[in-house]
Amino acid sequence: METLQLLLLALLAGIAYGIVQLIRFNNPAKGAPPVLPAKIPFIGHIVSFGVHPRNFLVGVKKQLGGVFTLNMLGNRVTFVADPKLHNDFFQPRNEILSPREPYAFMIPVFGEGVAYGATYPRMREQLNFLAEELSIAKFRNFVPAIQAETRKYIAEHFKGKTGTINLLDHMSALIINTACQCLFGEDLRNKLDAARFSYLLAEMEASLIPAAVFVPWLGYLPTPSAARRNKARNELQEMLSKIVEERKAEEESGENTKAEGRSDMLNGLCNAVYRDGTPMSMHEVCGMIIAAMFAGQHTSTITSTWSLLHLAQSENKEYLQKVLAEHAEFPDTLNYDIVMDQMPYTENVAREAIRRDPPLVILMRKCMQAHKVGDVVVPEGDIIACSPLLNHCDEKYWPEHRKFNPERKFDANAFITFGAGVHRCMGEKFGLLQVKTILFTMLRELEFEAVRPLPEPDYHTMVVGPTRSQSDIKWTRRK
Repeated sequence: METLQLLLLALLAGIAYGIVQLIRFNNPAKGAPPVLPAKIPFIGHIVSFGVHPRNFLVGVKKQLGGVFTLNMLGNRVTFVADPKLHNDFFQPRNEILSPREPYAFMIPVFGEGVAYGATYPRMREQLNFLAEELSIAKFRNFVPAIQAETRKYIAEHFKGKTGTINLLDHMSALIINTACQCLFGEDLRNKLDAARFSYLLAEMEASLIPAAVFVPWLGYLPTPSAARRNKARNELQEMLSKIVEERKAEEESGENTKAEGRSDMLNGLCNAVYRDGTPMSMHEVCGMIIAAMFAGQHTSTITSTWSLLHLAQSENKEYLQKVLAEHAEFPDTLNYDIVMDQMPYTENVAREAIRRDPPLVILMRKCMQAHKVGDVVVPEGDIIACSPLLNHCDEKYWPEHRKFNPERKFDANAFITFGAGVHRCMGEKFGLLQVKTILFTMLRELEFEAVRPLPEPDYHTMVVGPTRSQSDIKWTRRK
C-alpha cells in the first residue's frame, strides 16, 4: 500500500511540475523570443514537428516572425529563422553557443572521448586532424579513383541495355565505394565491401532515437538496437586495427613498396599526435572515421540521388541538356581542376537539390550564457537552432522555394546546408568533388528517365533524403 501511495505521490508531483513548467514556458520573460504556446506538459510541440517539420516550422514563422521558441519534450528550443540573423547563430565561439550538449546523443556511436564526447581542446585537435586529411592538397588526385569505382560499379550493376533501379540504394553503395577507395586506401577498400560497410553504418544509425536529441540519456538505454550498435562499432574497430597492424608489418619488412608513401585518412589519423605528445588511440581513430562517414556518406548519397531524380523529370529537360552540354566540353577522363573549376552548372544542380531538400532539418547549439539575436535575448540554457529546411523556404531569398531551379541566384549567406562560420562542414569540397565526378561519369554512360513523380522527402529519418520506396528510376545505356 505504501508503495502505491509513493507512486501516486510521484505521479502527482510529476504532473504538478509539468504544469508549472508549461506555465513558465507559455509566459516568457521580457526581451525573450516569442513562444508558440504549448498545451501538453513534457510533450510540447514535438508531435506537430515530427509529422511534417517543414510545414509546421513555416507556419510558426508566419505567426511569430524570424526568431521564436518551441517546447520540445520540455526543452526550450529557439529557432533563428531569419537568414539575415545567421551570423548570430554561426559566428559565436563554442564557449557561448556550444554544439556538444545538443549532439551528445551521438557519443554512443562515435565513442567516449571522441568529437562531442571529448573536451573542447581535445575535440578541436581531433577536428584539425580530420580537416588536414580533407584538405585540397590531399584529394587533388582522387578524381581518377572516383571515376574508376563508378565505371566498375556501372559494369557490375547495370547489366544489359536498360532497366529500373532504386537510385537511393545504388547511390549509397557507390558513394561508400568511392569514399573507401579515396579516404582509406586500396587495402581497406578490398577488405570491406560497400554492402558490409553500409550494413555497419546502418546498424549504428538504427540505434539513434530522434527524441534523444532532446533527452540524451535515451541513447544509453540497454536496448537491442544499442547492443547491435556496439557490436557493429567493435567489428569496424577490429577491422581497422587489423589493417593498421598489417600496414605496420609491411613497412617494417619492406615487402610492400606502396606502404611507405601512403597518405590516406586512415594512415594520417593513425599517425596523428596530440599537442601533449599522446598519439590517437585506435578507439579515437575509429570514432573519427565513423564521424566522417556518417556526415559525408549520407550527404553525398542524398545530393547525388536528388540531383539525378530532378534531372530525370520531364519538366527539367532543359536543365539536363545544359548539364550534358557542359560535360561535352571535356574528355572521358577528368582531373581535379576540370571538376572543381570548370563545371559550375553541374555544381549548381547539386547545390540546388540540397537547397530545396537539405539533409539536416536543424543545426543546434546550447546557449551557455544569454545571447542576443536580433532584437531579442535568448536565455541561458536554451537550445538555439537554425533550420536549413525552414530558412531555405524564405521567399525573400528563394522565390518559388519548392521549385527546382539550378539557375536561381544563390545567396551565399542564406544557403546553410553545409553550415557556416567556425563549424562549416569541412567535407564540403570533397563531397562536391565526389558528387560532380559521379554525375559526370554516370551521365556519360547512361540516360535516366523518371518512372514516377518526384519523391517526397522522408522526414522520419535522422538524415532526410528522398523516400526510398519512391526512388525508382529507369536507366538506358547510351549508344
